[in-house]
Amino acid sequence: MALTSCVDAGQGRAPPQWQGPGSHGDDGGDAGDDGLDVDPIDSSSSGAIPEGEGEGGDEGFHCDPEAVQACPCPDGAGEGVQACLEGLWGPCECSGGSSDGGEAGGGSSDGGEVGSTGEPEPLPTEVCYPGADGSYTTCLPVVAIDPDAPPAGYEYPDPPGGDPNYRRPIALLDLDAIDPDTALAPNFVLGELAQAVKGRWGIVQPHAVESLQALRDDNGALAVNSGYRSPDYNAQIGGAGYSRHTYGDGFDLDPLAVDIDTLELACTDAGGMLVEYETHVHCDFRFEDVEVAFFGPPDAAAPQRPSLRAQAQQHAGVWWATAVGFDEGLPTIRWTARDAGGQVVARGRGLVFAPPPAAVTLELDVGRAAAVQLRIGSVPEVGIEPT
Repeated sequence: MALTSCVDAGQGRAPPQWQGPGSHGDDGGDAGDDGLDVDPIDSSSSGAIPEGEGEGGDEGFHCDPEAVQACPCPDGAGEGVQACLEGLWGPCECSGGSSDGGEAGGGSSDGGEVGSTGEPEPLPTEVCYPGADGSYTTCLPVVAIDPDAPPAGYEYPDPPGGDPNYRRPIALLDLDAIDPDTALAPNFVLGELAQAVKGRWGIVQPHAVESLQALRDDNGALAVNSGYRSPDYNAQIGGAGYSRHTYGDGFDLDPLAVDIDTLELACTDAGGMLVEYETHVHCDFRFEDVEVAFFGPPDAAAPQRPSLRAQAQQHAGVWWATAVGFDEGLPTIRWTARDAGGQVVARGRGLVFAPPPAAVTLELDVGRAAAVQLRIGSVPEVGIEPT
């Protein structure tokens, strides 16, 4: 059983009423009466009295440090325990409530929750965003769904490897019922990040909006080419089943005030997952805990980093790359060829690359997220040509 003290930090508790006129009660208010209803515990007492003889009214009287005694629960429902807190008897802690009417399952003298009755916490019915002024008073209602029987087009796969940041949603925004011009952050409105044309229901995670606004603050205007996608819409355009666009924290971005390289660096510096594709920069925030209002309480497992790999093959002096694990489209592929002295003799971009005869080593970069270095003579030739 957890026990807490209601003594303010750095400040001793007011003395009990029996210590004399002008003293204050436990709540800091006037005592109102200099008399006593009960006698104080004698100073010679050890403070540990036989079970069943303790009185809940002992709260606030002197006791020996670390003493504990049984006490009757205030509501008459059995016995509890009260402990000596900084020389004074604390409240009677009962498994079903607190001594001053705190929440059930608590036991804190100030009504705060300390323990648990095993009842699940009620799930949020709305989700709040920074809003136009950053005050987090822009709150939108969420509509509960059954993840085992979701609306048509919103069937989510089971989490890969049990990753809790890929758990199926239990609630969604009704995009048909919310004004798309609602400002979720100083520089972003709902309609930029989720559109009903891609599905009536949507997810926009507050932590992702915060991170997106921070990118905007540091790097100037950003065009969001793609935000939330329903699983059905995502499949129609060839997106992967685990695309972060379907989880409401992935965005395809075009910088309007800085170059692509600057935005890429800013995304990774902000803790985002960056992949550079041929047509856009994808930045998502999959490593932040997903919003409980949308996804329910988390499991014990930790978010997993994706397995992104780059492979290279060659035939008759022509090399080609294979990208594995990229779920948002074709990543940007860069080649760098170096001679025996380490000097760059050629660079290329695209799936296929033919290094010059002076090249000894190759560096392959895929989407700024996976890279491989290899010696040209060490990779056996395959029996097929790239298509």
